[in-house]
Amino acid sequence: MVVGASIATFAGLYASAGRRTSAVVVEHPLVQGQTITSADLGQADVSVSGNVGYIPVTEASVIEGKRAASAIPAGSLLTTGDLASAPPVAAGDAVVGVALKDGQFPAAGLMAGEQVLVVQTGTPGSPLAAATAASGGSGTSSTTGSSSDSALTGTGTGVLVPVATVVSVSAPGSASGGSYALLVSVEVASALAPDVATASSADQVSLVLLPAGSTTGAPA
Repeated sequence: MVVGASIATFAGLYASAGRRTSAVVVEHPLVQGQTITSADLGQADVSVSGNVGYIPVTEASVIEGKRAASAIPAGSLLTTGDLASAPPVAAGDAVVGVALKDGQFPAAGLMAGEQVLVVQTGTPGSPLAAATAASGGSGTSSTTGSSSDSALTGTGTGVLVPVATVVSVSAPGSASGGSYALLVSVEVASALAPDVATASSADQVSLVLLPAGSTTGAPA
């Protein structure tokens, strides 16, 4: 009976191995929280068992826009457990993408869910407007009373957002020309989103990692 069961098991595995299917695989390494795009995906003919939650190529379109639940190496078979849906944006908030160079974010990198201080940096001799209001990326707003109505100059800095939440992190594509090291989406108050976007387009944004549970990134 034992021999017969073993033969039956082997026969079942052999039959399964002969049934190949086209599944979605990861073409490029993904970091935790990275938003998945079509450029990150490929396909391969694989043999999978019934308990593997692989994703057929025919369903590849539904993956785009979702986030990687953990780091995924290139060449990995993408499974349903590798995906995390993007959390809903809180009322009154907006998600802004910032492109960062080395030195504009912590050397250890950033992960989705972490909280950061969004700082506007200036170049010598250029004016730097001080922010008059700020908000965390969790749907709650706060106003800072320490800002000046006059513009800061040159080497000064200004806090754009005391607490923002990192929504996703990804590596720039080849089209970026190698000038940027990291692409980060942060959730901020809708009123501050244009300021963050404008500063980012001028390469004047830096992100500072805050302790978990921070409620304000401004000095007391």
